[in-house]
Amino acid sequence: MNDLQAIVEQCRQLPPFPAVIHRALEVMNNPHSTLQDIIEVIQYDQSITTNVLKVVNSSYFGLRRPVGSLQDAVLYLGLNPLLEILFGASGGSVLTQAVDGYDLEAGALWKHSVSSALLSQIISRRLNREPNPLEFTAALIHDIGKVIMSSFVGGQVQRIREKVEREGLTFLEAEKEILGIDHAELSARIIEEWRFPEKIVTVIRYHHTPLSAGSEKDTVFLIYLSDLVAIMTGIGGGVDGLSYAGFKQVMQYFRLNEKDIELFMAQLGEEIKRVESFFQLKRSSP
Repeated sequence: MNDLQAIVEQCRQLPPFPAVIHRALEVMNNPHSTLQDIIEVIQYDQSITTNVLKVVNSSYFGLRRPVGSLQDAVLYLGLNPLLEILFGASGGSVLTQAVDGYDLEAGALWKHSVSSALLSQIISRRLNREPNPLEFTAALIHDIGKVIMSSFVGGQVQRIREKVEREGLTFLEAEKEILGIDHAELSARIIEEWRFPEKIVTVIRYHHTPLSAGSEKDTVFLIYLSDLVAIMTGIGGGVDGLSYAGFKQVMQYFRLNEKDIELFMAQLGEEIKRVESFFQLKRSSP
């Protein structure tokens, strides 16, 4: 069995994504849905209910009276914090582990993923558009393939680095040349196997090669930029770091400049503190 076959086979070992989260995402992406519709989807999941109530009753919110019902908690939190809690509970167990092949300690990949998701919201607001749950989801799980690729990259990291340095390839290109697949493509295959919407699959597949995105380029550009700014901030760069192509066309497309990037980085600092207070995430050093 070659590396590519072994990598693909390991994908099948990942646990399936919770069906209740799939359904909640569908409801959230329906513009006609209400918070009550979302409550009806998640109310029978004991783990989700417990997490939501735990967060809303935490010292972070400092409520005078404890909240005892899921309905009251969801109405108080609103959509975006609820989304963070849902995916924090479901995706964290996979993403919080150490990813040694990419030189990411335990918690670093999760923090990068959360930072990218938060940046998708921060950048959306700068572009005067409503943050989208689908974009948040794509940003949160865009690097899931690194969990599987880690051991294979670790065994070939020196060869990959040499190709980046000597041949001027991006880390992604070197990864694919040596292992037969890159982590963006593998991430897309995993998400496809989990039966996520095709748009999310496409966005994840092209998050390092946005100019190839075709019809979904608007969302791909957003997730590409969210990922890049998170890395520039020093969160979850790892061995690949900034060894990827930068596309000025993305900045031009959104009519953004360097001052905007600086503002995004500053806002992320505040947002990640808020989310860490939710989940008590272990801080990883840049």
